[in-house]
Amino acid sequence: MKHIVLILLSIFSAFFLKAQSTNISTLFQSNFKKAEALYSQLAYRNALELYHAVAEKDSSNYEARQRIADCYFRLGNIKEAERWYAALAIAPGISPHYKYHYAEALSMQGKYADAQQWYSEYSTATKDSRAHSKVAFINHLNYYFRDSALYEIKTEPFNSDQSDFAPQFYNKGVVFVSARNQDKFIKRQSVSALNDVEAMLNIFYAAKDSAKENETSFFYHQHLNSRYHDGPIAFYDGGKKVVFSRSNLNEGKPVNNMGKIHLKLYFAELDANNQMKHIAPFQYNDDSYSNGHPWMSEAGDHLYFSSDRPGGQGGTDIYSSEKIDGNWTTPKNIGPSVNTKGDEFYPHMSDDKTLYFSSTGHGGFGGLDIYVSHKSKESFSLPENLGFPLNTSSDDFALILDKSGRKGLFSSDRSGGVGYDDIYNFTVKSFFVVGKTIDRNDSSRTIPGVKIEVRNKQGLIINAAISDKNGQFYFDLDFDKDYTFSAAKQGYTWIDNLHYSTLNRVLGKDSLLIPLWPHSLFVKGSVYSNETQDKLQNATVTLENLTDNKVDTLVTSPTGAYNFLVIPSKKYRIRGQKEGYIPSEFELNTTKLLKGDLLNDLLLEELYTDKVILQFDFDTWEIKPEYKQEIEKLAKILNKNKNYLVHIGAYADARGTREYNLSLSNKRADEVVKFFENHGISIKRITSIGFGEELLINRCSDGVVCSQEEHSKNRRAELKIQLSKID
Repeated sequence: MKHIVLILLSIFSAFFLKAQSTNISTLFQSNFKKAEALYSQLAYRNALELYHAVAEKDSSNYEARQRIADCYFRLGNIKEAERWYAALAIAPGISPHYKYHYAEALSMQGKYADAQQWYSEYSTATKDSRAHSKVAFINHLNYYFRDSALYEIKTEPFNSDQSDFAPQFYNKGVVFVSARNQDKFIKRQSVSALNDVEAMLNIFYAAKDSAKENETSFFYHQHLNSRYHDGPIAFYDGGKKVVFSRSNLNEGKPVNNMGKIHLKLYFAELDANNQMKHIAPFQYNDDSYSNGHPWMSEAGDHLYFSSDRPGGQGGTDIYSSEKIDGNWTTPKNIGPSVNTKGDEFYPHMSDDKTLYFSSTGHGGFGGLDIYVSHKSKESFSLPENLGFPLNTSSDDFALILDKSGRKGLFSSDRSGGVGYDDIYNFTVKSFFVVGKTIDRNDSSRTIPGVKIEVRNKQGLIINAAISDKNGQFYFDLDFDKDYTFSAAKQGYTWIDNLHYSTLNRVLGKDSLLIPLWPHSLFVKGSVYSNETQDKLQNATVTLENLTDNKVDTLVTSPTGAYNFLVIPSKKYRIRGQKEGYIPSEFELNTTKLLKGDLLNDLLLEELYTDKVILQFDFDTWEIKPEYKQEIEKLAKILNKNKNYLVHIGAYADARGTREYNLSLSNKRADEVVKFFENHGISIKRITSIGFGEELLINRCSDGVVCSQEEHSKNRRAELKIQLSKID
């Protein structure tokens, strides 16, 4: 946890020997008061001995027991910290925060099921949102642990047996911070040191081919490495300028603020010999809080850094400042999407729009994890954990990327390293996509159990997943490839298309929303006989999707009904047909339609040999003289062909009541029947029906204003000669 200690540094430092646990002013104080004084100075090793003495003498002294747990935690002895926090978590009258500390210690040892229980108990007792994100992360551990081959990770050969961290690329090599002791003349050590060998933090340089610890050297400049802590450092303007943090000093002496030495930021230039010049403090430095862990844009006009200045979200937050007309703007907290009640450190911006940082406050594996957040205008997206094995249950932090965005360095105190913190290089193997399937009509509703397929440029399925109970799914995609996504679930259709490319993508994740359309748009109706208005059974109805060139077919039930699901933003043709009838069809466009029933009946005319249409004057049933010759021709056909029948359908316009119009149409039908009888056609060969104002052939229904000519077209009788169905 050395990197966390850097924000609050003890004023006391010892040289050659470790710090003494007593002096004249504390000689006659109680062990607890002595321990508290040392604890406030971050002298955890010395304070721990005294706290143990107090707890052994009085086991009911919960303050001492709390301090013992905290000391072990800050010294990195998580196993012992867990043991002490476990007892405190169930102790009566103790702050619920120790439930959180216990859960943290469990997570840092990979005991996630137990940690989840205690995060949940802590969440119940407080309003701390960190617990929710921790529990949510554990619920999705399978994803974050999904593939150890996502990264290729190797330890750097120049690591020491102490803490090495916060790397930066410089002059084809690496500049980094280290607690290694390479001072030939004097050993400087802080009381917060984790061991007797650890030195003050200094800045070192490892050339590209450095293969051993002793092949590194001080990044030594006259005004850089001080007698106290120096670093981290960041370069800009082609490596000609730097911004770095160091202990707050005045004329080489530490500035004490309530027993602490804080960090300050400084700017400087490097001359041709890499010597510092024009060193200037950041104008928003302050003796009462720390500014550290800087990142600077190449142009030197955007600064990101960590600070525990007042007014933040919690412990240490990330701030930004912009240089305008030669002056830095007041530091701005980058907001609660990134910053939490925990600690956020080591900002690193990629392409001025992608932020990588480390945090203890978001859901993670334990300790510090590395996250990515995307900047849009002045706000940042919710961070994404970069997953295993870049992150582990140990502290993982201070990530930087090279220009490709797919290779970089980071720091970690994971097992298998050389020292307390080590520097690792990594190569990203895949680009990560995390998605969610939602209801297109209600985006707040997620849809589980959706099958998502990914196809390559050749159309072959290269990956597939089923969205989980929260509608989430995940894919790892190769870089610089083109993909097409598809999604399907019974009762839903994805009506959108998604073509996705990983060209020029870098380390990180992308979030996708797949809005599925619930089946809620139907075209339906019934198939009728135009002659009898009877509903036709066993008629074939075909739905042709003109947009996608797909066809669906059904046969009508005894009710003559048909019902098809139709998709929004498509063009269709619906066609009805039945043996002995003339097919009928219509076209349909579902643009801007998402739900509802589109009612459309189909009228099928029976096949006929000949057909005549008669028109009638308003409110009469008399056959006009000009039509009598045509009817006589039909009568001659019927007399010559005894197996022919004649069907008469008569109609009225919509003016008048429905009852009157039905009566009027029946009179028109009867008049035509009489005409045929008078020309020798047996009544047995004649069928007739009056439809009244039903089956209008234009828009002129009740309430619609129409011209006389438009109304007249509905005053008609249709005469059809048809082959008898009985030979």
